[in-house]
Amino acid sequence: MDLLNLLESFVRVIDHGSLSGGARQRHISQPAMSQQLHLLEAQVGRELVFRTNKGVKPTAAGKIVYDHAQKMLRQSAQMFEEVQEQAAAESGSFVVSVSQPMGSDIITPLIFDLRRQYPDLSISIRMEDDLIDVVRDDIDLAIRTGVTGDTSGITRKVAISETCLVASADYVSKHGVPQVPEDLSDLKYIQYRNEKPVNSLQLFRDGKKHEVGVYSEFAAGHPQVMVQALLNSIGFTRMPLFMMRDYVKTGQLQRLLPDYECEEKPVYLVYPSREAMTRKAEIFIEAMLERFRGAHGIRLVGQKPGQLAQPV
Repeated sequence: MDLLNLLESFVRVIDHGSLSGGARQRHISQPAMSQQLHLLEAQVGRELVFRTNKGVKPTAAGKIVYDHAQKMLRQSAQMFEEVQEQAAAESGSFVVSVSQPMGSDIITPLIFDLRRQYPDLSISIRMEDDLIDVVRDDIDLAIRTGVTGDTSGITRKVAISETCLVASADYVSKHGVPQVPEDLSDLKYIQYRNEKPVNSLQLFRDGKKHEVGVYSEFAAGHPQVMVQALLNSIGFTRMPLFMMRDYVKTGQLQRLLPDYECEEKPVYLVYPSREAMTRKAEIFIEAMLERFRGAHGIRLVGQKPGQLAQPV
């Protein structure tokens, strides 16, 4: 029998002053309790109790064992309690709100990986581009790119998302490869959603900003519709670098004006309160930042451009 069980039986005997009282507490017979006491004395090498008319009393060695046994049993109980608390903290539901581009390409695969690692953690993802209030809408964590909007939650900037200009090779072969930003005015721009018309783009080179007017006659409400519009040579657009890398590598799309930098978008975490930063939230954020660290076109706050992601 393991030592902790023997120690618990010994403590019960001393607390109740008799073998029979300790046996009742442990739900075993008195002979079984007597056998456990003998086993413990054999391990210690000393007699631990002596019998009196009023029951059993601890010997000098028994008092030492009793004091240490109480501590060990308390520590053991605390250990199991903390393990159970951690298991509870790593389980249960967790609701994440994220924009469609990042949700499809980065966060959804991350959630699948986390579910395999933490099968009791139920993560629900809401892919939405409309700005939300994490408190009002009962969201555990929102990931927002560009702007956060009005929210009563706490905002934390964690990364930068790079963007690039892309079009199909067929489109630029028909309409010409732009050599300078001003050439973009001769091409059709594919806009993401149409709540706010895009009339101009800003590009940067050698510390100088170039602003050029663009004209859009097609708006897509979903990132994959944008990709299909590009592949079907509807026009060109500005997209997150992490979305475009594979299309550029396969030659389906090509970057325009690669010597110029497009506007970068900050990536924010928004959560209801500091108290909402639970173990579940910590698990998700740690995994997400690690995923950002290996993503092309995303760099963590405090990192220099090109340090974490290589351009396509």
